[in-house]
Amino acid sequence: MMGSASTLSTPSAATPRSPKVAFIGTGGAARGLAHLGVLKACEELGVIPEIFVGASAGAIVGATYGQGIPLDVLLDGYRLPWKRRHDGPRLHYRQFFGAPTWDTVKDPGHLAAGLFSIDKLERYLAAQLPENDFRRLRHRVLVTAVDIDRAERVVFGRGYDERTPISQAVAASCCVPLLFRPYAIGGRYHLDGEVARTLSADLAVEAGAEVLIVSSIYRPSHRQPKRSVARRGAFQVINQSLNILLTEKEQRGLSLYHLKYPHVRIIDVAPDIGSFGYLNRFAVRSLVMRGYSAGLRALAAAKEQGVFEPRAHAAAS
Repeated sequence: MMGSASTLSTPSAATPRSPKVAFIGTGGAARGLAHLGVLKACEELGVIPEIFVGASAGAIVGATYGQGIPLDVLLDGYRLPWKRRHDGPRLHYRQFFGAPTWDTVKDPGHLAAGLFSIDKLERYLAAQLPENDFRRLRHRVLVTAVDIDRAERVVFGRGYDERTPISQAVAASCCVPLLFRPYAIGGRYHLDGEVARTLSADLAVEAGAEVLIVSSIYRPSHRQPKRSVARRGAFQVINQSLNILLTEKEQRGLSLYHLKYPHVRIIDVAPDIGSFGYLNRFAVRSLVMRGYSAGLRALAAAKEQGVFEPRAHAAAS
């Protein structure tokens, strides 16, 4: 009987559990609002990311939704004033474009390095974020930027640079070259994280993710308009050119990740943003709905294939 009881108490060699999911958001300025639509699709299908990786707009999503600010609160900031129901962050263009500080004015080289200061965004986030310390977040949030002098990717978050406040990390990650002056942290100057890599999916895998939801807003328009993009002004030409360039860069990165991490499932969600510009915040509803539609299709297909079903994993010794 003693031997029988001992046999019954032996732990199972494998314990089924749901795979760990990561959400990876690209940059894209106002177009990044489509990320919120993808997350809405995640919520509706019961897919809960535990890891958030992002640069620029994707970093803002990770720093807000990734630490528990409800999706409706984030979307509420873009509703008309008399329709708002929550007191939460309202990230409009006026929170981004700041005047130079006196220290910058005294440094003409830095003053000429960009049109605007990103300090205003940092101060706003520091006042609005429930937590401004990576170490106190329940979920893993990783933000990428680029050290302009060392020409290398910098990662902020637990396990990397976790002492820098979240607001400063996001500000550094949002420094689009020429538009914003490089942002200083600890004596080093930083730019938009996507200058080095469009995606940092490797960070999510290293954090233990087994399913990666990649929300990319760079797909160029493939439609055949009555009037060519070439005849619709310089901004449309630049918009389409950037989308082509960044999509090619992203696809090469995804191909590499598929080869490097064959055990990881990558769900590439690519909303059709069309010709919406990077600074067009007035298209909020369209951008969110396009992200939602693309996310719903891709995630529902993955769910039918059993991607999110519990799997057997070796029990901890």
